[in-house]
Amino acid sequence: MTNVMSFEDRGRAFENQFAMNEEIAFKIKAKTTSLVAQWAADRIGLDEHQSAKYIIEINELVLIGKGESLVKEKLIADFSANNVDISEHALEKLFFLKAEQAKRQLFKEITKH
Repeated sequence: MTNVMSFEDRGRAFENQFAMNEEIAFKIKAKTTSLVAQWAADRIGLDEHQSAKYIIEINELVLIGKGESLVKEKLIADFSANNVDISEHALEKLFFLKAEQAKRQLFKEITKH
């Protein structure tokens, strides 16, 4: 009977670890998107109020499904409309750098608690 309980306990532990990893990945993605949106709002020249609305708008795109690809399409269109020159490669690199920044910020927050 002990082996059955151990197996069930291990299964729960794996499920809990998976759930925690998914939550962390979601938080990193959300933080990355917010950081990219803030950067984009600054480049486009939005004021503080407009920037806040823009960040929300960009974050909502991630939640509708296609996520990052939809965000990138919008950013490229917004940059183009505001005469901001950025290549898709530079945008990819920006997402990578902001993801690294988001990870550092999140883990800093986690270790404070």
